[in-house]
Amino acid sequence: MLKLMLGILALASACASVYAGDAGVDVKSKALAHYIMAEINDLNGRSAQAIDEYERSVGLNSKEPLPRLRLAAYYIRLGLLEKSVKQLKEVLGIDPQNPQAHYLLALVYSSQKKYDLAAREYEHILKTAAKENPDNLEIYIYLAQLYYSQGKYPEAIVQFNHIVRIQPENISANYLLGCAYLEIKERAKAKEFFQKTLGLEPDHDGALNSLAYMYAEDDVNLDEALAMSRKAVAIDGSSGAYYDTLGWVLFKKSQYAESLVALQKAQAYVEDPVIYEHMGDVYKAVREYALARKFWRKSLSLNPHQPHIQTKIVQLEKTQALKNQL
Repeated sequence: MLKLMLGILALASACASVYAGDAGVDVKSKALAHYIMAEINDLNGRSAQAIDEYERSVGLNSKEPLPRLRLAAYYIRLGLLEKSVKQLKEVLGIDPQNPQAHYLLALVYSSQKKYDLAAREYEHILKTAAKENPDNLEIYIYLAQLYYSQGKYPEAIVQFNHIVRIQPENISANYLLGCAYLEIKERAKAKEFFQKTLGLEPDHDGALNSLAYMYAEDDVNLDEALAMSRKAVAIDGSSGAYYDTLGWVLFKKSQYAESLVALQKAQAYVEDPVIYEHMGDVYKAVREYALARKFWRKSLSLNPHQPHIQTKIVQLEKTQALKNQL
């Protein structure tokens, strides 16, 4: 208690000496005195004075991270984001692992729509947390989802596999693991985890839809695919993607009229190049060539980088030209 009282008295004395202009006070004590005055002003709602004191403290002792953190937080509140970034980078120069600096940088970068930079900061936070709390699965889930959202599918797969090894019945991890494998074209693995997801939760609409679409793409198990697709639509009737899968399965079963109905519902919910391509394929199958060309071109208008659709259009035009010559 005596030490604490002496410390408080020393700080009070330093503050008084600073404001009295005492040249005998050392620089670090002056910096601390300004920091204390900044905190007092902050507590009393005097923002301008608080910022001024934090800036003075930083100017006197540039190697102390805490005043810079407080100053950065104030700059964020005032919308002075570039100034806050400068202070936070200075903090990380002093203390590279400072979690508050990384977190505040992530928030600033997100508000500036610099999502790659924000993700980098969140990744650092989560990786550090994983080292400190290796048994905390929630951290691995956040890290896996971050990698997935960034399109870093191999990294996401590592994290999701870690989760399902510890929690084999984690439905979300199994499903997203299937999605990640599908993104890197490991289709057998993707099917394995979609099937596992459905074993855990038979009404998982995402897994039902994904597996049905894969079966349709592979021209296998089409009756099962149709049942799964209808079930997914029944669970969520507002998903354009689910109606697209239903339409595609029906197309593969040569049920063209029903396929068109489903695809028209799909396009009512979402404008997507894949849906338009599928509609073009159905119209070609029923010999509505003008409509086939129209929807393929609509698909290209949304995504011009589809050479296979260009090929479909060219082949259709060649076929029609040959017929016209006969």
